Order: sequence, then C-alpha cells, then structure tokens
Amino acid sequence: MFKFIIILISITSFNALAAEKVKLGVLGNVGTDGFFSPTVTSFIIQKVEPNSPAEKAGIVAGQKIISIENCKIPGCPASEAKELMRKESGEILQLLLENEDGSQVPLKIPMNAW
Repeated sequence: MFKFIIILISITSFNALAAEKVKLGVLGNVGTDGFFSPTVTSFIIQKVEPNSPAEKAGIVAGQKIISIENCKIPGCPASEAKELMRKESGEILQLLLENEDGSQVPLKIPMNAW
C-alpha cells in the first residue's frame, strides 16, 4: 500500500511539472475550403478575451489573421494552423494581422497563462 501511495504522489508531481498549453484568447470567424484536407481561407477576429495574451498584444475585433508562424492565409492547411496556434506557456506565437484599412501588423505574442 505504501508503494502505491508514493507512486501516486510521483505521478501527480510529474503532471504538475508538465508544460501548460495556453490559448490565444480570441474568438474568430474561420473560413475553410476542402473536405478531406481543408485549408484556411480566412480568419477574422470577432472577440478578444479580457486579460488574454491576445488583448495584451493589442489584437482587436475586426482584424484578420493573414499568417500564423509564416503559414499564409488563405492557403494554410487547417490541421497545421491548429497545431501552430497550440503553444505552451513561455513560447512565442508569431502572427501577421491585417487591419480593416489594409495595413499589416506583425506580432510576436508571449503565451502566458491568464
């Protein structure tokens, strides 16, 4: 019984040390094309969550994401875009945004828990 408790404590401790996945904190309207291997055709920010990495980086509703880690939109495979957006706390997410006036904004967003 004692060995079981020590093993259980060890497993719990290792899980606490595991890297935490962090979300950007945006809600968007994402357009895709294709069925078996869809690609992202558009990603328009609809809402930015308060205190999120997105809000801290200055992202606002109405902006378009036109590149995620140099994967261009339109054309970025949806599965790749999803994987590129998954960052752990402490990692940097690179986005290229387009404002409603057509100007582009490159961002390097530190991903931290919020």
